[in-house]
Amino acid sequence: MSLEFQFKKAFLEQEADKFIDYLCEPRTREEVFAAIEKIALLHLEIQNCEDIIYTANIPEFDDPLN
Repeated sequence: MSLEFQFKKAFLEQEADKFIDYLCEPRTREEVFAAIEKIALLHLEIQNCEDIIYTANIPEFDDPLN
């Protein structure tokens, strides 16, 4: 399952990079705000994927005292 989310995370990172490249050209305020909003949403999804990947890789008994 974590492999699926690793691929999704990589795809989302590529999409975020496309919007960042998009912002390198002169844009209207509305276009800039829309792109920033999309980048923020993509980064939230990336964080969610990272959390799922991390959770999937935690050993069942992760007790540092034992």
